[in-house]
Amino acid sequence: MIQLPERRLREKQKEERYAAILQAALRIFATKGLQEATMDEIAQAAGLGKGTIYYYFASKEALIEELLCSLADQYFQNLLEGTDALKDPLAIAERVMTNLLGHYTRQPELFQVMQMILAAPGGGPPRARKVFAAKHREWLARLKDEMAELLAARGLSVESFVDFIGTYAHGLLFAAVAGRDIEKLKEESGRVLRAFLK
Repeated sequence: MIQLPERRLREKQKEERYAAILQAALRIFATKGLQEATMDEIAQAAGLGKGTIYYYFASKEALIEELLCSLADQYFQNLLEGTDALKDPLAIAERVMTNLLGHYTRQPELFQVMQMILAAPGGGPPRARKVFAAKHREWLARLKDEMAELLAARGLSVESFVDFIGTYAHGLLFAAVAGRDIEKLKEESGRVLRAFLK
């Protein structure tokens, strides 16, 4: 019988290997692309044997699916940070865009790989698409809740505003991933948002 501390240690090691594989996959997919990256390269980047990778993931497709599911939370992380005290829809929208571009600057690989997966034929693995879509709806619902009263007071449609912000945010990310200057994107987004809210 395995002692409890030993079992916890094994579970912790298993979690650490799992996280190392996902981090290595993120780096390799970001530099090589989804099709060109190999499980050998991911194993080497993770500092693990290829057999260990296959112990956790039956195939590269299974690894891509799990990576997208695990990245969905990170993708929407902190987008509404610092918006709760703001009382102006424009200020909230600008903060969301600033948060988004700041997050991209800190983790460009995350956004590059997300774009690759979601732009793949069929939009990526079905389970991963569902997880990403659920996280997206959750984020939109939070934004709607935060903005509803402010927008109603100005006679603006919550649905239209949130749809615009969501669509514009994704467009900004595609521009950032394509190599556009982040500071210029921040400036341009402010002008676009002000024009939209006039």
